[in-house]
Amino acid sequence: MSHYRFPADGVAIVFGGSGGLGSGVVELMSRSGADVAFTYFKNKDAADALIGKVEENGRQGMAASVDLMDIKAVQSFVDSVTERFGRIHSVVFATGPFLNILPIMDAEPEVFYETLDTDVKGFYHVLRAVVPALRESGGSITALTTAAIHKYISTDGLSSIPKAGVQHLCTAIAREEGHHGIRANCVAVGLIAVGLSQEIESPPGGILDQWTKQTPLGRAGAPAELFDTVVFLASENAGYISGQSLPVDGGYSA
Repeated sequence: MSHYRFPADGVAIVFGGSGGLGSGVVELMSRSGADVAFTYFKNKDAADALIGKVEENGRQGMAASVDLMDIKAVQSFVDSVTERFGRIHSVVFATGPFLNILPIMDAEPEVFYETLDTDVKGFYHVLRAVVPALRESGGSITALTTAAIHKYISTDGLSSIPKAGVQHLCTAIAREEGHHGIRANCVAVGLIAVGLSQEIESPPGGILDQWTKQTPLGRAGAPAELFDTVVFLASENAGYISGQSLPVDGGYSA
């Protein structure tokens, strides 16, 4: 059992829960005493295995394949979660498109539009579904963004531009829904040794080398260092933190 506190009733939802980042958040939340529902894209085997880990931690798990571009599908998933578990107390947005590393003017318009949709429209659909449920008894929204919002690296526009939209949506929710007891924060992710950063094809001297050299701690972050931060912000331990973007980046954005 970890030291993060979650309400005894209700459930946490992790959108993108089966990925390299989301799965670690799901596991830590369940070890912290939370039942967890999560979405995945295509990998049902990975989702089933993750539910097994949640149950090993003594909690209930629920998973569904949900297309975040389909607002009705997102709402249907949230409705099914509340029908099974009652209230929602925490929401984590841990999904996003594959990172295309190239100059922004080299991106085909269709790629640019799709990347914006996957991040900004997808998160907006999530908010439309979960905020009305959170208004009933309060709760937290935590979105994973990127440290590139705070300090830009050339050719990383397809990451930073959409995630900036996600961050500003979080800010809007924090300002506009706080009187309902809803908190909204972002975790600005730096170079972490898990997830999309491990899938980038980057030659010597490329973006990963640049990022590492500009990181004062001189290394990639360990996955647990990110998971702990996300779960802390989502938990009751962070009950007076809202409207913030917390970089987990080894000092890169300082």
